Amino acid sequence: MNRRYFLAASGASLLTLLAGCKTDQDGAKFLGYWKSDSKYDPDAIHIERNGDSFLFTLVTKDPFGGGYQIHKLPAKLDSSDNILVVGDKQIAYDEKADVIVSNQMKAHHATEAEFQAIAQTASQP
Repeated sequence: MNRRYFLAASGASLLTLLAGCKTDQDGAKFLGYWKSDSKYDPDAIHIERNGDSFLFTLVTKDPFGGGYQIHKLPAKLDSSDNILVVGDKQIAYDEKADVIVSNQMKAHHATEAEFQAIAQTASQP
């Protein structure tokens, strides 16, 4: 009987220990390249680590015509770990859909080549 209690307690302890371990670093789900769902003028986003915070690079269409503009902004994790704060905006990560969303956009993972294709149009005169 003591053996059963010992095994049950050991199993429960092991499960508790494993459940408490994180498999990714804080904010790792935000890292990488993203592309907005806009069909005609998609935004491109690159999120990378910058020490304890993040660097949020946004390539977006100029609202007054012309080409694309590149904005580099500091970002940090909110206490919820699924929210990235960029300036006064909040970007949420939707785990089920594997997308990042804000009030103004929704973006899916992209390749570096897709990001560079949009970013190169921003650097052209």
